[in-house]
Amino acid sequence: MAPRRDPDNTPTNAELAQSVQQLAQFMHTLGATVLQNNQNQNNGNDAAKRVASRNPPSFHGQEDPRILENWLRLFDKLFDAVSCPEEQRVDIAVYYLQQEADNWWVSSGPTLRQQPDFNWEAFKIAMRKRFYPAHVQATMRDEFIHLKQ
Repeated sequence: MAPRRDPDNTPTNAELAQSVQQLAQFMHTLGATVLQNNQNQNNGNDAAKRVASRNPPSFHGQEDPRILENWLRLFDKLFDAVSCPEEQRVDIAVYYLQQEADNWWVSSGPTLRQQPDFNWEAFKIAMRKRFYPAHVQATMRDEFIHLKQ
C-alpha cells in the first residue's frame, strides 16, 4: 500500500522555487570547480609541452661548473619565458637529467623532496653541491689566484 501524503508537509511553490534556485547555484559552483581543476591539470602539461618545444639540452652530470651553470641558467630563462609554474619546475627539469645526473636524482631525489620548502631554488643548490664538488672549486680557485695578465 502506498504511503499517504500529509497535506501539511507539501512544499509551497515558493519553497520549491527556492530549492530549484539552490540546486542551480550548486550546479554552477560545481561546474566552475571542475573547470578550474581541469585548467590546473592542463597548465602543468602545457608548461612541459612549452618547455619541450624549445628543445632544451639534457644535463649528464659532468663535474664542470661551466656546463652546470649554463644548464641551470638556460632552464631559469626557459621557465620564465614559458611562464612555467614554480611547482612544476623541478619535475620538468628532472626529465632532462641523463646518465650520472639521473642516477644521482634517482638516489637523492626522494630524500630531497621530503625537505620542507623543496623547490626549484633548492634543487639548484643540491645540483651545485653534487656536481660542483669541493675539489673542483679548489682547483678553480687556485687557477683564479694564479691568473696572470
